[in-house]
Amino acid sequence: MRTLLLIFTLVLWTQLAISADAYNTYHNDRFDYSIDYPKDILFPQGEADNGDGQKFLSKDADTSLVVYATNNALDKSLEEAYREESRGGTAENPKRVVTYKVLEDNWFVVSGYNAGRIFYQKTLLSGGTFKTFMLEYDESEKARYDVIAKHIEKSFTD
Repeated sequence: MRTLLLIFTLVLWTQLAISADAYNTYHNDRFDYSIDYPKDILFPQGEADNGDGQKFLSKDADTSLVVYATNNALDKSLEEAYREESRGGTAENPKRVVTYKVLEDNWFVVSGYNAGRIFYQKTLLSGGTFKTFMLEYDESEKARYDVIAKHIEKSFTD
């Protein structure tokens, strides 16, 4: 019972600590999308030279949020991109295990585990442009970053 109370208190504390005012918004002018990031946890590393997005890192660089956009020059369907991203155990990522995936009209989400880390990716297709964010963090930080991932996902707009 005490363990359950401790877990509940920890989750509640985490949610209160990550309130709406604890976030800043990154807006990409080139591709016109926005995303919130926890301003005291993830720090902007500077926009990419080509202006397509930005990387955010934790102080210890163990957690990353990468957000970017690409023109759909090959005219790939959202379903094709979804199939590619939702594969686990590929040559590039042999330890990648997809545990959740969903495809909707103009977006998809893929998440899972990769060598002791959790990844959460959302991709939107809008006006011939793929807009993507990928959050990666250690499994040991799951309780903390699951709350953050939900906020980030809801804020990701084009």
